[in-house]
Amino acid sequence: MQARGAGSHAVVHYNWRLTLAQRCEDCVACPFFMPEHGFDSDWPFPQRLPLGGGWTGTCSAPGHEGARPSEDELKSGCNLGYAKTCSRLPAERHADAVRFALGEERDGILRVLFACEREYLPAGHGGLLYDAASRSWLQAHDDPRVQRMAECYLQAQRARRGDCML
Repeated sequence: MQARGAGSHAVVHYNWRLTLAQRCEDCVACPFFMPEHGFDSDWPFPQRLPLGGGWTGTCSAPGHEGARPSEDELKSGCNLGYAKTCSRLPAERHADAVRFALGEERDGILRVLFACEREYLPAGHGGLLYDAASRSWLQAHDDPRVQRMAECYLQAQRARRGDCML
């Protein structure tokens, strides 16, 4: 943040891109994780987790669909992405992790941004649209895993902000 001017009429300029990059550093989830329910654990700052909090769920990696990760796996890989030590992680995969961030909200329509990464490089990105009034997605993701992660992320963010419209 940078202030220009003098006295009480200073103009504040804020670098939103820098802030988004800083906030989303390490904000990833495994692309094969299908979150189901909130998961309270001993994370020091659960609100900083990729999906806005910890989640239980199932694995959807090919050949392991429906497998229930252990608590250790949930804490070290599923909720964090880049789970290279996970025995279920396929060698051939489109992404290692998925990141989320809230975009602008205008006229009750909220943009949820996502980015997929492979070996810490971009592997895809886009935006989803959520209508708060109707509590429905106007633009959903084709991959049900990414869509469910976006729903969990939005639910956690809105609850944290006291706006539980989901």
